[in-house]
Amino acid sequence: MKLNRRTFVRSLGQGGAAFLLMAGTKALLSGCDRRLPDSRQVSPSPQISARGLLQPGQLAWGASPEDGAPYVFYDPTNPRQIVGFEVEIATAIARLLGAEPVLVNSLYAQLAVTLAANRIDLILNGWEITPERRRLQLFSQPYYRYGQQIVVRADDARFREYDPVSEIDLGILAGMKVGTGLGYKAQDILQQTPRIQTVTYPESDDYLAYLENGAIDAILLDTPIVAYNVLGKGIGGQTRPRLRPIGQPLFLDDYVIAFNAKSAKGKILREEVNEALSLLKKDGTLRQIYERWGLWNDDQAQIGIV
Repeated sequence: MKLNRRTFVRSLGQGGAAFLLMAGTKALLSGCDRRLPDSRQVSPSPQISARGLLQPGQLAWGASPEDGAPYVFYDPTNPRQIVGFEVEIATAIARLLGAEPVLVNSLYAQLAVTLAANRIDLILNGWEITPERRRLQLFSQPYYRYGQQIVVRADDARFREYDPVSEIDLGILAGMKVGTGLGYKAQDILQQTPRIQTVTYPESDDYLAYLENGAIDAILLDTPIVAYNVLGKGIGGQTRPRLRPIGQPLFLDDYVIAFNAKSAKGKILREEVNEALSLLKKDGTLRQIYERWGLWNDDQAQIGIV
């Protein structure tokens, strides 16, 4: 099973790379209506103005659904449908704006270029704030707080004393081989940690299998990836009985929505989306989404979700 999620893209220039923009997928999104009928209806009387949309009545959001669970991905039971907790968030925001959510399918590495070219209204795809992105992008308030999770083999006696709530740090992995996805934030963290041998795997690899088979000693991944691919939470989640997470998540950070800083409409839309997120935090919508996907935890209260 591939674990192609998202990458930090260090070397790709914001303006110099050619981009691949695939067709907007209205049909794919409409196929998800049966799962969440209440949250997926476009509001006939929007609660928030939508002056920042590039095309009136349509919220074009960029993401990469290729093996993107649990963020944005093809439904394992019906590949014609797109599901994921970020699909539900995009739909809820669009509802408040009185707009139709339209997913624009782009390679993750090209999302920044697609946004800069005004091909999409925003990026919603496990996006983080980085110094490079600050130059050309504006960011919403946080919509999810996540951390880096250590995962080990369930039968590894070296970690027997630790459980999911243990207070630990990367020091317990000193002298070991620790894997993660190539270009993930975890790669930067591991490479800056003394006495850890970092092993990275391309997105096409099932790197959890390398841990199961003993090629590496542990792995470090974003908590939503572990919830779906190890603990089996969410639609189509995959359990890995031979693996287990240990310790509380480390290096907490936030996912945000990105807007084109060079666009007047992007500046307006950021304020409108921030207003929508504030409502979704207060009315229980975001909490319900995260509970449905097994992603709810007390850290979300720190960013105002009730």
